[in-house]
Amino acid sequence: MKHVLYIGWIGYHNLGDELMFDLFKHKFSKLGEYYKLDLVNNEKRYLDNAPLHVYDLIVLGGGSIISGPDQLIQPYIIETLYKAIQLNKKVMIWGSGIDWAPKSYIAPDAPISWQASPEIKQKAQTVFAESVWTGVRGPLTQQILQHCGINTPIEISGDPAFLLDKKSTDEKTNKLIGVNWGTSYQNIYGHDEIILENRLASALNQLIAKGYKLYFYLVWHADLEVTKRLCQKLTNQQAITLDEKVYHQDELMVLMNRFDFTINFKLHANYLSLAAQVPFIALGYRFKIFDFAASIDLSDMVIATDDAQLSDNILALEQQIATNKQRIINSMQQYQQIYQKKLMKPFEQGLYL
Repeated sequence: MKHVLYIGWIGYHNLGDELMFDLFKHKFSKLGEYYKLDLVNNEKRYLDNAPLHVYDLIVLGGGSIISGPDQLIQPYIIETLYKAIQLNKKVMIWGSGIDWAPKSYIAPDAPISWQASPEIKQKAQTVFAESVWTGVRGPLTQQILQHCGINTPIEISGDPAFLLDKKSTDEKTNKLIGVNWGTSYQNIYGHDEIILENRLASALNQLIAKGYKLYFYLVWHADLEVTKRLCQKLTNQQAITLDEKVYHQDELMVLMNRFDFTINFKLHANYLSLAAQVPFIALGYRFKIFDFAASIDLSDMVIATDDAQLSDNILALEQQIATNKQRIINSMQQYQQIYQKKLMKPFEQGLYL
């Protein structure tokens, strides 16, 4: 029996993190009855008590869990993986990514500073060198890791959400935009969600004036109250629908088939839109959004949340989508196929066990 432990931010009913673990479980189940999977939340209080010694493989799952506001690579994550290696256990990094990095780090030649002790840096280098397979979310994560002195080759695997499959098609609703809004408790570029909300409301009112209807959908229950507040700022209440249900990812992708395009705050709302082959406009509230867009060569579809021209830029991207819709869809499909093959490689190799 091969025992595997998956590390992820699970238990808070956040659709993005839950769907990544669901995808891992689905692929894992195909390995057969001699593989057993357990889960541990990635927070320090849980990792400190994880019985690493009973597992053959510890998997750092998808999400933004190799990062922190100051450290870039969370020391306690590194400590956990390093401890596993010292116990002669295998470790694997499956689609994780950097987040919380300063906006300046998005630039190709950004001067990057990793404030960590020599001990942690040495342990991080060991973890990446010993990892049986390392795949990260996007090229910006790869860039930071290289600047941090991680010299081991790092695969850009894409986020595990690239493994989502398009679901059966509902009839398209003419001029309907899917809108995902939420909160990150002011932890966004610009640090003011009310200013951002007002700029978004201005753009949405203009889109309604152009004949669009809006369908608000959630990927986390904690986003409901701020979404209600945004809806109250829209002038034509007859043009909007607020769906308060947090759907399973498969149900949500079926729903997305009705949309002309989406405007999304949360990261995985964009991945779901991509999997449904519906173009998106991403609100770049933290580093991970830009990393995602760079991974599919669609960085021009991201608008930073501290952009004073956000409203005008949304209107401009609406025109760009109308003009280049099929090109955008083709690009999304092309990259999804590339990353699906990469993300499946560990399973095809029996998780290297």
